[in-house]
Amino acid sequence: MGDERLDDGGFRGGFDLLVTPDVRYTRLLRRDLRRMSWLFVISGVLLCITSLGTFTADGGWLFAGLFGLPFGVVWIVAGLINGSAYLRRHAELRAPVRYVFTAEAIEWHTAHAALRLPWTAIRHAVRLREAYRLDCADQQPRYLCRTTLTRAEDARVAAYLDERVAARLAAEASVRPMPPVGGGA
Repeated sequence: MGDERLDDGGFRGGFDLLVTPDVRYTRLLRRDLRRMSWLFVISGVLLCITSLGTFTADGGWLFAGLFGLPFGVVWIVAGLINGSAYLRRHAELRAPVRYVFTAEAIEWHTAHAALRLPWTAIRHAVRLREAYRLDCADQQPRYLCRTTLTRAEDARVAAYLDERVAARLAAEASVRPMPPVGGGA
């Protein structure tokens, strides 16, 4: 990553922000995590039900049921306990985050981790009240906190997201030139 600074303090073709998430942003993450936890609970219940159904069968299906039932119970317990307790245990979710917007990617930097998300992986950007949700190719949403941004910073982030996502979509949908086939007139 080049450290070439421009006159406005940003990187060439981009900029960086230091954001401290607040309670509303953490609530958004908690809601999203709860949805994922319920997916574990529902999967565990379905696994338990199908495992109980195999107890009426003979032979190897009985052992399959004995194998699947404990896993279903573990998924249920993990979904119920882990979802609500995760954000309480991890106070670093409220730690300052440095967002770096470049022509190639968005980067998240905290004291504990760094994440680089290339623009080619972002399918869609949605502006929520608490954050920008980036829908990615791997079906996992990423969030950019916007609750503590100033209006100017929020407008800058929104314009940059619109510009980069539109450029990615245009590049993806553009028609590639092909040389003519056959003889000319």
